[in-house]
Amino acid sequence: MSRRFRLGVVLRLREMAEETARIDLGHALEGHRRAVLSVEVAEGAAGAEMRWFSDLQRVGADAGQLQSAASAVAAAQRGIAAAQEKLAAATKALFEARRSLAEASRQREVVERLRDRYTAAERREAERLDIVNMAEIASTQHAMRALRERQ
Repeated sequence: MSRRFRLGVVLRLREMAEETARIDLGHALEGHRRAVLSVEVAEGAAGAEMRWFSDLQRVGADAGQLQSAASAVAAAQRGIAAAQEKLAAATKALFEARRSLAEASRQREVVERLRDRYTAAERREAERLDIVNMAEIASTQHAMRALRERQ
């Protein structure tokens, strides 16, 4: 990077912000994975409670056991609902983290394009100066030859 490019610090900060957003996305993805697992566990527990309730109904268990099983099924269903709410929140956080990463990447790319334009302009200016210097040398040499030929 050119020493005269004054946005070098800004570019580095944008790269750091993008890396932070990437890390945040990783955390959000892990939270989403845990929420999905939580829903699966809650659904498994509800299935087990439903099987227990069904088995009690089949064998003709007493009212206390049936009430207990029905309460367990209701609690398991509330557990599923709570896990699904956590999953919805984790999904929202995941999408927000993805949006944040996309924005950070876009901001970094803007500064990179500015840097690339600056570098290209600097290169063109150096080439122009080289051409001017070579033209000056050539004109001086031409003038020297012309003077020698006159003498």
